[in-house]
Amino acid sequence: MHLLSRLHDRLGDFWWYSLLLFAALRCGDLINAFVGLWLVPKYVPQEELGAVLPLTQFASAVGAPMAILVMVFTKFLNKFKTLGEDGKVKSMLLWFIGFSVMLTVVSSAVAIAILPHFFERIRVTSGSLTVLIIAVGLIGTITPVFTNALQGLKRFHAVSLINLLAAPVRLITMVIAMPFRALSGYMVGQLMPQLFTIASSCFVMRRHLHRSVKATPLWKSDGLDIVKYTGLVSLWVGVGAICSPITFMIIRQRLPDIESSAYYMISRFAELSTYAGQTLVFVMLPLVAEASVKSKNSSKLLLMTDFGTVAFGLIVSAALYFISPYVFNAISTCQPYVAYIPDLVLLSITLTIGLVWTNFTTHEMARGNFWYLTYGTAFTILQAAFLVCFTGYNFFKGILPDSVICWMASLKIDTLRGFLWAQLSFNIARVVSSYIHLIIINRKNLVHQSQ
Repeated sequence: MHLLSRLHDRLGDFWWYSLLLFAALRCGDLINAFVGLWLVPKYVPQEELGAVLPLTQFASAVGAPMAILVMVFTKFLNKFKTLGEDGKVKSMLLWFIGFSVMLTVVSSAVAIAILPHFFERIRVTSGSLTVLIIAVGLIGTITPVFTNALQGLKRFHAVSLINLLAAPVRLITMVIAMPFRALSGYMVGQLMPQLFTIASSCFVMRRHLHRSVKATPLWKSDGLDIVKYTGLVSLWVGVGAICSPITFMIIRQRLPDIESSAYYMISRFAELSTYAGQTLVFVMLPLVAEASVKSKNSSKLLLMTDFGTVAFGLIVSAALYFISPYVFNAISTCQPYVAYIPDLVLLSITLTIGLVWTNFTTHEMARGNFWYLTYGTAFTILQAAFLVCFTGYNFFKGILPDSVICWMASLKIDTLRGFLWAQLSFNIARVVSSYIHLIIINRKNLVHQSQ
């Protein structure tokens, strides 16, 4: 234990907790890899496999209002904890649990109205999926209320253990449920680890909800700041909640079944490139929020996060290029998709670059800076519109000149590879814009300090 403490001191909180959480998550990913690469393709036929990701994305969109609360919650929970205001910490927990219940009712009503039209476009029958998607979407966005509470309180050891145990819960649930109906069983498998995480987080946080801690009113002193922050976060999350499902629906709706299925399979491997970055940004968020409260510069934290994200992502992308042919040929469920290995590498790089943008937006939100919304929102809307138009260029025949239609067709955005190149281009544009923004901010700060 003494050796571990010395190693913790030498590495610092950022790298120590990142390594700890990374190790725990990767153990769970061994089970998740089995689920994604064998269990799901075994029970979900190829003609429906491409619908898995759109269903998951729609479930996330159902919980978008809750996701807004989660971001606000994390920001102010960390602020109150840093200032030692445990009474306000308890108030935050109680208020947001109450808001979650209210939003559950509203989000469920909206989802019930929209889902039939969504099912029609991704070519699946509803059955029990309606109830399950609403449950996964709502519980999935309530769950971060609890995990982000642990994050804000910097209980990274508990987060690591919960994530380690959640993967076996998911596997056992899917093994039992998927033979009855594949897609419904998959969604049940998404739901159970979330319920497990909520219960475990409540157990860990029980001392913060103990009767000995008296809840302190917070709206009079902090209400205006909370409302302002919520409004800005709502704009960002709202745009993403609309545009992200559109992107995945296009893959399912306008690409051939084999290519939409291939996207699912290659994404299981490509997501390996994001594992380090996801861990680093999770640890970065409360540290940046704490630095903001103490008026400290956190650019170094962001740069370390970006460095770790890109270095790991590029190494994994290179490894995937050389190793994937052997892996795909060795796994029977992957063999039909060997031809898409170049697309796998392209998607891996695309996700890595996209995560750098996520690092930046997380950093800025933690500090309460929202200038990135001006161009970030524009990029998100423009990307969704571009993909819709260029995968459905036939709609414009008779409206636009034939030369324009031919040019749109020549880009081949309605193929998996063209689609991925378009996504990568938009992600690069976002990252370049974010670093220009960061340079301008740091120069302004240096000028202000020199005066």
